[in-house]
Amino acid sequence: MNALKIHEIPGRVTISSGNGGLPVIRVRSDFSTAEIYPHGAHVTGFQKHGEAPLLFMSAASEFRAETPIRGGVPVIFPWFGSRGGMVAHGFARLAEWDLVATSVLPLGSIKLSFQLPTEEPYRVTFDVTIGSSLIMALAVCNTGAAPFTFETCLHTYFQIGDIRQLRVAGLQGTRYHDQLLAADLTETADAIRFSAETDRTYQDTAATVAIIDPVLDRSMIVSKTGSKSTVVWNPWIAKSQRMPDFGDDEYLRMVCVESGNVSENAVTLAPGEESLLTVEVSSFPFTDPIGSRAG
Repeated sequence: MNALKIHEIPGRVTISSGNGGLPVIRVRSDFSTAEIYPHGAHVTGFQKHGEAPLLFMSAASEFRAETPIRGGVPVIFPWFGSRGGMVAHGFARLAEWDLVATSVLPLGSIKLSFQLPTEEPYRVTFDVTIGSSLIMALAVCNTGAAPFTFETCLHTYFQIGDIRQLRVAGLQGTRYHDQLLAADLTETADAIRFSAETDRTYQDTAATVAIIDPVLDRSMIVSKTGSKSTVVWNPWIAKSQRMPDFGDDEYLRMVCVESGNVSENAVTLAPGEESLLTVEVSSFPFTDPIGSRAG
């Protein structure tokens, strides 16, 4: 904890004991507040002044060193999903990342920089900028002598009013793999609507996605660079009841729109090469580019 405190900035960045006794970093910019746990370099909160939180956190999340945090923005690396008995979604979300720098930017945003401790032949850094939007940048550099293939994803949980009234737009015409149907399909709808468990990986897309939420009277925008995959997920009723760190009815108030490079869009770096995945999350008063509120 003391080693972290050297990065505090009075009135801007404070470090204390959080849930489960894990260290937590709390940030206040000119525009917003945020909360980040070095455990997983996990952003657990982002809220613009005067607005509802943009990120969803499960009230049942287990804040323990040996388990991932449920909600917010888990950092997925170096694989997505399960891998032959190994920890799901990779080890990065279970690691204690090093906080290496904090700074106040000229226009009043706050930037924090993390590095993944590892003896492997690669370097992984994660920068989080808290301002009028939330900007996250995950960089991977191959420091070894052989090619390195990996998957990345910023597994963002968004807080919403009611999943049954939500729409996710921007992916029409995009090919996707439906995990539940074990089928490859193409999105034909102008927006994704939810009436059952949804688990889809959209491939070969760099599109900006809009989360249209008439209940909370806002639209959230997910824009990205260095990403060819977008994952859309909601566990619905039965899976929510099977998850020990997720409330039975919390599926109503969340949706995951995840940005990264997974499956066939996995990244291969030659020695010395670097990849950069950047995701910006912003919100605006309710706008509906595809129809009326009642549509």
